[in-house]
Amino acid sequence: MSDDLIIDLSNYKDRMGSRIEPGHYRVQVEDAEAGVSAQKKTPQVQVWFRVLGTEFDGQTVVDRLYLTDASMFRMVGFMQAVGLPTPRKKLKVNVRQFVGKILEIDVEDGDPYNGRVRSEVRGYSRALGAGAAAGAASGDEFEGLDEFTAPTAEPETTADVTDLPAEPEPQRQAAPAQTAPAASVEDGTIEIDNASAVAEDGSVDLENLSL
Repeated sequence: MSDDLIIDLSNYKDRMGSRIEPGHYRVQVEDAEAGVSAQKKTPQVQVWFRVLGTEFDGQTVVDRLYLTDASMFRMVGFMQAVGLPTPRKKLKVNVRQFVGKILEIDVEDGDPYNGRVRSEVRGYSRALGAGAAAGAASGDEFEGLDEFTAPTAEPETTADVTDLPAEPEPQRQAAPAQTAPAASVEDGTIEIDNASAVAEDGSVDLENLSL
């Protein structure tokens, strides 16, 4: 019997990411995947970032953006960092348009998992200076969205954000409080139907967050 072992890593994805020193880094979105969390089945977008520059150049940081009311401010912050509009309305976004975007992130050490410490993303911001053009979006891609202010850099990729038609307002009636997902995931797209944490100017309204 041969001692040779064939291991196919063609579709391997590091679901945890690397551990890099806490700090501020420029990164590029290497991949994005819409789905649900394994335990609570919560709608989420998993994002893989590739570090650009520094001694950790090429390392991977993984983040999960949960699409719930309490966590929507993180999705809003990410979208604003990659130059996408965040009007307070229902949106349909294909996560593949995130790939290739350049932005900056703040990372800290997370809690150990199975004896391994990984970096966790604590904040997002727009990439500034040289090399930021690849992560910028053009205003022409979002014509008619007054809430979005387009950056001046020319894009290398296109974005597709679609306004979904407004739903008729239901009659108000007394009902027990309940929690429900703030977004749905289907065929690589995410539908965000509660962006109450987003102000009309595209900023995050902290007073409306339900943490």
